[in-house]
Amino acid sequence: MERRRRWRLKLIGPDPSEKRAIYYKFIQHRKDVSPSILTTIQADMPRTFPGNQWIAVHTNTIEKLLVSYAAIHKGDSYLQGFNYFMTMLLYVFQRTRHAEADSWWCFARIVGLIRPLMPDFNVAWFHWMRKHWIDELYNKLANRPRFQAILFNELDAFSSIVTVRWFMIWFAQTIVFSDLPILWDFIIEQPPKNLMRVYTLLTYEILDEGAPDITYEWSKNPSELLFSIISIKVENISEAIERVKKNL
Repeated sequence: MERRRRWRLKLIGPDPSEKRAIYYKFIQHRKDVSPSILTTIQADMPRTFPGNQWIAVHTNTIEKLLVSYAAIHKGDSYLQGFNYFMTMLLYVFQRTRHAEADSWWCFARIVGLIRPLMPDFNVAWFHWMRKHWIDELYNKLANRPRFQAILFNELDAFSSIVTVRWFMIWFAQTIVFSDLPILWDFIIEQPPKNLMRVYTLLTYEILDEGAPDITYEWSKNPSELLFSIISIKVENISEAIERVKKNL
């Protein structure tokens, strides 16, 4: 499958054999995590794309992969949101000989890419990253002046929430499950230096599409503005991706 080949190449490298060997010898049976970490992972699994039958069948495998990562990478351990990445990776690599090993190593690389967006990793770094993009996003919203004005008083809270709820999990709760691999195809292909720009442009596309509904909801209940924004669901991301590509 072309998607598998491209994800392996970008996230693992041209020859995954050595990393696969390391996984089988040192990683796959690691379970030494604290009870609290294990409890958190187990609690998150039912909330991972709820209602998806494939995930229900593969919950134990996804959980095992997350536990082994937390056992090896004590610094990262497990954060809520990691479940989405591991689930989608295993879904893409399913029914291949090295599905678990490839999912694990691709996951490790993605965590490295999103680490600046983890508030608990480096608070100063996190705040610098979110402030770096919010001005650009706010300026791009000038073509929707009413929405821009509504958002003005919520910029700080908005930027913190979106950084974690959208950027850190690559929009996994915003894009429908069937379209998520299409979006991640695009994100994975980007050089790391482009990622914040991509996040900003994608956020603009999502907000631009949802602005009329969000503005209407705000007019009825202003206190629910942020909830309305993070509750946006995008069913067809392909057109937005094409617009983002033209602006990179």
